[in-house]
Amino acid sequence: MLTIKGNLLNIIPKSEYKKEGETLATPVKAKLQILVENIRSNGTKVKELHTISIPDNKIAFYSDKVNKDVEVHVGIISKQHSFYGV
Repeated sequence: MLTIKGNLLNIIPKSEYKKEGETLATPVKAKLQILVENIRSNGTKVKELHTISIPDNKIAFYSDKVNKDVEVHVGIISKQHSFYGV
């Protein structure tokens, strides 16, 4: 398990995705948008924005932490990493 540390910029609430013409909606998890600062080997600082989906039971934990530094336990999906909260 990995931990992402950064500034929580935004919480995107959970919702439902409904495609036009379909009667059933697909639930969509809440997401955190975290700005992470990385330092390259030459000392240059680079900031990256990560959007991380989180389980429903973790939403309340982050709701009062917008604009604060947070740590999120994550797993990795795919060859080019995408994070998801655990």
